[in-house]
Amino acid sequence: MSLWSSPMLRVLEPGDYFGTTSLQYGDDGISVVETSFATDLVIPQHEHVNPFFCFVLDGRGTRSWPARRGKDGPMSLTLFPAGVPHANCWYGAGGKALHVEFSSLWLQRLGGRTRVLDRPDDFVDGAPVSFMRRLVRECREQDSATPLAIEGLVLELLAACERSVWRAATVGGSHRWLDRVEALLHDRFREALTLDEIASDSHVSADHLAREFRKHFGLTVGEYVRQLRLDFACAQLTSRRHSLAAIAETAGFADQSHFTRVFRRRMGVTPGAYRAQLLEDRSCTKD
Repeated sequence: MSLWSSPMLRVLEPGDYFGTTSLQYGDDGISVVETSFATDLVIPQHEHVNPFFCFVLDGRGTRSWPARRGKDGPMSLTLFPAGVPHANCWYGAGGKALHVEFSSLWLQRLGGRTRVLDRPDDFVDGAPVSFMRRLVRECREQDSATPLAIEGLVLELLAACERSVWRAATVGGSHRWLDRVEALLHDRFREALTLDEIASDSHVSADHLAREFRKHFGLTVGEYVRQLRLDFACAQLTSRRHSLAAIAETAGFADQSHFTRVFRRRMGVTPGAYRAQLLEDRSCTKD
C-alpha cells in the first residue's frame, strides 16, 4: 500500500454542493444553481464530476486544497476543476453561493480553447467578478433573451479569467507564477511531470520556465524535483516502517536501483547504509 494512501473520497454528482439548492438556469451544458449552506458547516474533503465556479453571495466561506497554495483561503469567486480534492467551511450563520457548472458537452464545445477550467484558482476582484455579478442579475431577471445573454456572459467570464491568469504570469508577476510552480512541484514531485505540463499550469512557455526557474532557484526543474524526492526519502529512512522499495516507489523513483544510484551520488552512501547509521546514532543517544 502507498505511504500516501487515503480513504475513498466522496465524488459529488452534478448539482450536489452539500447545501440546499435552487436551479436558476440550466441549458446547453451550463447549469446555474443557488445554494444555501447551514450554520458553521464543515464540508469534508471531496471532489466533483464537473468543473464549476463558486461565487459567494452571502456569508464567509473558505476552501482548502491539500498541499496547494495554502489552506482555508477565503472565497469570493473560486474555480473548482473536476476531480480535484478539496474541502470547505462556512462560518457563523452559514452562507449562500451561486454555482456555475459545466458539463462535458460544454467542455467539448470549448474545444480546448481555454485551460482555465483545468486548474484551481481564486479571483477576488476585476473583470471576472464583474461578469459574475452580471450573471447573477441575468438569472434573477430572466426573459426570452436570457439563454443568449448567459452564454455570452459565461464566455466573457472565461476569457476574463484567462486574461487575469495570463497577466499575473507575465506582467510583473514572475514571483507569483514561480511560487505557483514551486507549490505544484512540492505537491506533485512524486509524479512523472513534463516541463510542458508544469509550464502550461502557469501559462508560460517551457523555455521561459526553464530559464527563469534556474535563475531564481539556482537549480534546474529536474534537479529541484530530485532534491524533493531525496528529502522525502531521507525522512522515511528514519525508521524501519517501510521497505527501501516502497520508499523508492512512493518518492517517485523508477525503482529501487534508480533510487539507490541517485541517493548514493547525492549523499555518498546507499539508502540502506544511511538508515543503519541513523538508527545506530539514535540507539547510542538513548544509551
